[in-house]
Amino acid sequence: MAKSSLYAAHRAAGAASGRYKASLYDIANVGYAMEADIGIEAIKGEEKQKGWATLEAALGVADTAYGAYQDKKQHEERFPDTKKPKKPKEDKKPSVKEKKEVLKLLGSKKNPFQLSGTGVKAVGDLFRQAKEAGVEEGSKIWGKIGDEVKEWEYTYK
Repeated sequence: MAKSSLYAAHRAAGAASGRYKASLYDIANVGYAMEADIGIEAIKGEEKQKGWATLEAALGVADTAYGAYQDKKQHEERFPDTKKPKKPKEDKKPSVKEKKEVLKLLGSKKNPFQLSGTGVKAVGDLFRQAKEAGVEEGSKIWGKIGDEVKEWEYTYK
């Protein structure tokens, strides 16, 4: 029995030592967890600060834009002539009479449209020029391909 009680005492001491070391590790783990929580809170705080800084910058941009708008409004009230820039006059479309005058000059036998290329491309070029000149559909038009002058009936679709 002496051997078994010595063995049991030794075994109990080893188990107690193991439990003691485990409790020390548990305490250390609690400390590490607390440090981790502090780190996480610090990161969250930095993120909040960044968010507030971004919001502050956005408000600054909005304030600048609004100030510019107010300045423009005041300028327009003081100087109403400069409110809107004057637009250049747009080219007016030629009247029917002017179109007929153009027809006398362009697309006539004496002054045919100058065409580039041959075949379908030349006819397409001829009709495009006639459309730009305001030729009425069904009119006879003349085009020059190389040295040859030909007559076509103008129909543009």
